[in-house]
Amino acid sequence: MQAPSTNDRRKFRRFPAAQLQVSWRIRKGFFTPYALAQSQDFTREGVSILVKRQATGDSALSKGTRVELRLVLEMATGDLVVERLVARVQNQRSIGDATLYGLMFDFAANRYMRSEHTKAQLGRIEGILDRTEKLRLRVQPLNAIPAFARNDQS
Repeated sequence: MQAPSTNDRRKFRRFPAAQLQVSWRIRKGFFTPYALAQSQDFTREGVSILVKRQATGDSALSKGTRVELRLVLEMATGDLVVERLVARVQNQRSIGDATLYGLMFDFAANRYMRSEHTKAQLGRIEGILDRTEKLRLRVQPLNAIPAFARNDQS
């Protein structure tokens, strides 16, 4: 997990989203298909996704665009699926042949987004990712931690 930068303005800690699958679509039509994206990190307030640029180089998303998301957290006991999430693009940054989008959930968008159930599901995903990250850090070898890595430059 990346160390937080000094100019990070997030309220909540970011969690790497290795097991989280994100599908998105622009909220224009009812039958618009979902597109898969690679999730970079997750909080209960939003998610960042990495989207490959199309051959034309045009980006379907821009700042302020409203999107609908489908999140699937893969677990050994079964998948946790949260659908019909509404988010807005807050920022974007080019990374090679892809674009990294920061999406913020829009809890005022509709009744489903205002429901406590939706907020609880997002909190549950965050909790699972938090526990997974803590376990990963606990079981990693000591030489993988920079502070404990041995300098074998004898």
